[in-house]
Amino acid sequence: MESKDIEKDIDQIKKTQTLVENKTKDFIKTEILKAERNLFLGKIISIFIGYVGITLWLNAIRATASLWFVWVLIVIQFLLYFSIFSLSYTRALVIGLNKKLGFIFFVVLAVLGRVNNWELFIIPLLLVVMFIFSAKNNNVSDEKNICLRI
Repeated sequence: MESKDIEKDIDQIKKTQTLVENKTKDFIKTEILKAERNLFLGKIISIFIGYVGITLWLNAIRATASLWFVWVLIVIQFLLYFSIFSLSYTRALVIGLNKKLGFIFFVVLAVLGRVNNWELFIIPLLLVVMFIFSAKNNNVSDEKNICLRI
């Protein structure tokens, strides 16, 4: 009789332990997803604000500033512009987009954005779409997936 009670207790302990491990993994995964999403949002918003700021400043001083300073600002503007697309590409890979298809898609968007002020439409649309997909994402990046292997 005692051995049956002991076996029941052991089974109950194992079930409880498994339940606690699953809840712990779910909690860690949720926190990692929140941290990754918030880091992406912070980076992309910072880059976007920098891009808009440099663009507006460049448009204001282009006629009066020295040529070398204007070119430095143009280089910084291009770096920020392409950083928006490269950061979105890396986030899209974490979400689950195919590497080749995603690369082609983001290169096409980056090139189209430079045509006749289309960046006024493409960049905000890209940001909104990436924010939505990032919020719906349930995949942890490969580098953070190590934390889930407890």
